[in-house]
Amino acid sequence: MTVTTDPEFAREPLREKRSFRRRLLPGFDDRPPFMLWLRLCWLDVLTQLLCLLAAFLIYTFVPPVMPRYFPLYTGIERSPWGLQHGHPYLSEYITTTVSAVVSFAVPAAIMGTIGLWHIMGLGYALATATLFQSLIKVFIGGLRPHFLAVCAPPIPPVTPGLSSLGPRTNTNIYYTPTICTGPASRVTEAQMSFPSGHACAAFAGFGFLALYLNAKFQCFGHGARGRHWKLVLFSLPWCVAVVIAGSKVRDRWHHPVDVVVGALVGTLFAHVAFGMVFRGVYGAGGNALPKE
Repeated sequence: MTVTTDPEFAREPLREKRSFRRRLLPGFDDRPPFMLWLRLCWLDVLTQLLCLLAAFLIYTFVPPVMPRYFPLYTGIERSPWGLQHGHPYLSEYITTTVSAVVSFAVPAAIMGTIGLWHIMGLGYALATATLFQSLIKVFIGGLRPHFLAVCAPPIPPVTPGLSSLGPRTNTNIYYTPTICTGPASRVTEAQMSFPSGHACAAFAGFGFLALYLNAKFQCFGHGARGRHWKLVLFSLPWCVAVVIAGSKVRDRWHHPVDVVVGALVGTLFAHVAFGMVFRGVYGAGGNALPKE
């Protein structure tokens, strides 16, 4: 048996191994030192942290800007409006904290093995989408499906309400949450149904991850026919986002329209953020190249 001592031949298996790893995790060997990354990206990091801080403060301490009027009369729970907003108060299947951590940590863990540069776009999407949906909640908002259970208003009302037909009619059935007897913090929170923050964060984070996987594996390349496993790979992040968002309809914390709009907001910022840090979104080849 002849044993070769050619160093180039000996390196071939290692090269193949590295080539395969680089194909799966391109840029792993070029991951920048953390301090270099921080020095170059500190302004972006600070901006993202400020966006998240502002979103937290707005959601926690700013009351709804515009009053939410709702009908109230004896038998309201059997009306179409009552059936829509009279669900029992249930614990969240997926809490806000878990949703936020998962929507960032899972995509970041996958992308972070490739390089810290790529996580910046994820931060762009999540931080901006979170601030955006917090502002909408405060300025627009809406009553959650369990609003009546949280509000616990006196039925029949003890004070006259408002009516579009005039103050002297017998149809003064519209009230604001000031009539509620439930805990003030829960009543305030129950007025911020629109849009869904869970859906927004999930589609921003996992939507960005889906675009990233498409860029690395060219799921929609314009060359040869794509393989089915690439479609499955591209679909998995979207599936996770749908599960997180859909859970808010099942636990009666959101109406379907809240989830749909939250998903659209998150998807929008996922695409915008991806286009800011990469040279394309769905293009063949260019979407895998980060901008300088």
